[in-house]
Amino acid sequence: MFRFLLFLALLTMPLLAQAKDIFVIEVSGVITGYTEKYIKTSIDKASESDGVLMLKIDTPGGLLQSTRGIVQLILESETPVITFVSPQGSRAGSAGTFIALASHFAAMSEGTNIGAAHPVNITGKDFEGNMAKKIENDTVAFMRSIAEKRGRNTDAAIATVTESKSYTANQALSLGIIDAVGNDSRDIAEKAGGKLGFSVDDMVTLKATPLQKVAFFLSDPNVLVLLLFIGILAIVLEFKIPGTFVFAAIGIAAIIMFLMGINIIPINSLGLLLLVAGFCLLGAEIFLPSFGLLTVASMACLGTGLYLLFSTEGNMGIGVSFWLIGSLLALILAVAVLIGRLIFRDFRSKPATGKQALTGKSAKVISWKENSGQIFVHGEIWNATSEETLEKDEKVTIVGVDGMNIKVERELV
Repeated sequence: MFRFLLFLALLTMPLLAQAKDIFVIEVSGVITGYTEKYIKTSIDKASESDGVLMLKIDTPGGLLQSTRGIVQLILESETPVITFVSPQGSRAGSAGTFIALASHFAAMSEGTNIGAAHPVNITGKDFEGNMAKKIENDTVAFMRSIAEKRGRNTDAAIATVTESKSYTANQALSLGIIDAVGNDSRDIAEKAGGKLGFSVDDMVTLKATPLQKVAFFLSDPNVLVLLLFIGILAIVLEFKIPGTFVFAAIGIAAIIMFLMGINIIPINSLGLLLLVAGFCLLGAEIFLPSFGLLTVASMACLGTGLYLLFSTEGNMGIGVSFWLIGSLLALILAVAVLIGRLIFRDFRSKPATGKQALTGKSAKVISWKENSGQIFVHGEIWNATSEETLEKDEKVTIVGVDGMNIKVERELV
């Protein structure tokens, strides 16, 4: 009888679990202060409804200060937080690793990865000496405290910091870094409910506010770089084609949005100075042709500046895509080559105006006596000489220019 009652109790336990709504938000792009506020607001919303918050995350990294704030929110939250690295092909890089491991339940879609949380300095390289030891020890302690709190594999978690380890979804599951692998949000929520003691009711998607959407858009390093290049290009075009003010408006708007963005993501001053130097060298090439030397120097400054622009202390995993850097440099090089070819072609071509441009042109004799006279060409009257005796109104061909005198020959019919 006792066994029967125990079996009946085990069968009815899932039915007795409290049904909770799952509030879903998407956290993509760089982790910033706006992301922290968005997650805090979402946790409060889920808490008011006695629900569960699911973070569908896809991030290359973010600001260390904001990451610490988000981790603190999750660790102190009485509302269960599920972190789901999704959709397939997403990643929880650097800052995202800390957030995922801090969650009450961590899951990943197939084809995703997590890790690579090693800190870097303002040049994008590893720290060296005592500073390296201090920063790495601090980050390791941060990761260790999270892993111990959630009962995750401490060694594997710390390896993402000390060795920049990155794991696939199945590797992370087998190592005990996450709790589940799956591709469906409801399925992941039900697995989390089985572990945390709740059943799934409705899946409710929470939308970001317009201001938050703008902030998320401007927190993408690639977007900021494109805005900077668009702004500079538009301003240059305004000087070339003045009067419409269309290019000026576009350029000013792009620059303003770039300035707003760098208030969200700190930038490296050295990287910005290198970009300015690169643009200045490119402009100097137009006015002071150097047979490509200034262009090469400009490309070096621009490439290095783009690489270093977001490599600063406190930024984890934030950087401009190498594909974007390569594409922009290739575009600039192509334009420089095109302009150079046009300049070289103009240099080699015959002058379109002046005395030299008259050679080979057809003219009309106005007056002539023996071997000299006057001809009419291009709306002008010139003195001319010839070894032939010509007649008035006769057609001649200009064969040479000697000072202010033109040599002609009778035009062949």
